[in-house]
Amino acid sequence: MTTITNAGVGSGNDFESIIQAMLSTKKSNLTNRVTKAKAKCEIERDGVKKLKSALNTFQTACEEMCKANAMNTHKVTTSQSKDYEAFKITQKEDCSNTNFDITVTQLARSEAVTQKFNTADGFNNSFGAGRITIDLGPETYTNDRGEEETRERKFEVEICEGDTIELVRKRLNKNDLGINVNLIKTSSGYTFSIDGGTTGADTTNMKITAEPANPSDSTHDSISLFNFDRSSDTEVNAQGERVSSSGSKWTYREAKDAEILIDGESVKSHTNQFDEQISGISLEVLKLSEKETIDDGAGNITTGFKSYSVDITTDADEAYNKMNNFISAYNTLQSSLTSLYKHNTYSDGKNQLDGGDLAGDSQVKGIQNALQTMISRFNKTDSGDGSSGQNKTIFDCGLTLNKDGTLSLDKTKFTKSINESFNTVVNLFSAEDGLLKEMSTYVEDYTKTGGLLSDRADDIQKQIDSWTDKEEANTVKLEQYETMLRKKYGNLDSLMAKYNTSSTYISQIMSSVGK
Repeated sequence: MTTITNAGVGSGNDFESIIQAMLSTKKSNLTNRVTKAKAKCEIERDGVKKLKSALNTFQTACEEMCKANAMNTHKVTTSQSKDYEAFKITQKEDCSNTNFDITVTQLARSEAVTQKFNTADGFNNSFGAGRITIDLGPETYTNDRGEEETRERKFEVEICEGDTIELVRKRLNKNDLGINVNLIKTSSGYTFSIDGGTTGADTTNMKITAEPANPSDSTHDSISLFNFDRSSDTEVNAQGERVSSSGSKWTYREAKDAEILIDGESVKSHTNQFDEQISGISLEVLKLSEKETIDDGAGNITTGFKSYSVDITTDADEAYNKMNNFISAYNTLQSSLTSLYKHNTYSDGKNQLDGGDLAGDSQVKGIQNALQTMISRFNKTDSGDGSSGQNKTIFDCGLTLNKDGTLSLDKTKFTKSINESFNTVVNLFSAEDGLLKEMSTYVEDYTKTGGLLSDRADDIQKQIDSWTDKEEANTVKLEQYETMLRKKYGNLDSLMAKYNTSSTYISQIMSSVGK
């Protein structure tokens, strides 16, 4: 059905203007309250999002400062040259000021065997069929339950008739024991090596067993060339090192621990990483110490490994920078809260809506006041060893709560506190019962999933959805109202058009009678 949108055409009356005016009044009555209420909810929803984002950012800053080692700002200085780095040091959370000398005398290495396969010795590079088994010996490990268990480290591969040494290498490398098989093609043949893959003295006890399928096969190279047994293929020399025995076809390399000297005392590790041996730090050796010539002043000149000094001291400047980053995060949060809370102004009794998205919101003000109160009333003292004492408070460490609610940090006081008692500062600010942890825990009640702000956001969204439903209902009502008006004024237009026609007809008759 065609909708007439120019009512009054039949009678010549401007009914369309009447209809539009009545529709406008009706729409205003129906939608003004709904539209304003929905817009208010949307502003509040956006404000809650901004509030949660600001709190999340602040909480992250708190948590970063509370992480293990976060406040550990010790500085490591060594006498190594910039062109030669024999080791590197990483601080742990319990790092403390100290100094010592380090000499790197041995890098960790794995057990390995090497054999040359020369063409001149009759090597044809075509093996007979059989099986090769590599056994590294048993290994003790700790399972998921923290219990020690022993497992075998052994694998075997089948060698096919006609396999080349290149294929043998590929087959042996398909293992899950970390064994590495390498091959170099030389002018005289091949150099074949098997590396146990695990560094450290006595971590492996390699044995290679090769079993030909046809021991009498003379047309192919025998896989028995790969047999190796440490008990018969190696011996201990005068220096106490295990080396190849005179009759072995293999060249043997003994596995060794990494070794360093700390103030002249030997310290060893199965790997090049020293994680547990030195308290407070982790040390990784990269190269042997440089060689140096030593003259004892009595005419005795010797060559040995160079010793490097290590000094670990508190880096007060870096600690100050980290703490200042937190203070910046706190002050940014306070600024965001103030902006969100700002009241709207009124002009001639009309709300100018120029305040924050959560103008005058009690929850925002409550958060702001609570954080400021936490700081002003934080009365924990710490003596530096983690026990309660009378030595220092957060304010003795240079922290100041300003009248406007922001924080500032006195560098001189903070640096002095760090240098005098590093642990005191860490305990006051970053310990489980420290200021930052307390603030983070408080903020988490608002930011976590299902927290106070999540619940509030859900409630606001329900209100917005309800107002949206009312908007849709009002649209239907307006359509129905317009239909009713157009029908009503359409009938009136038709009636008046008929009256006009009748009036014209009567006028014409009266006019003709008078003639």
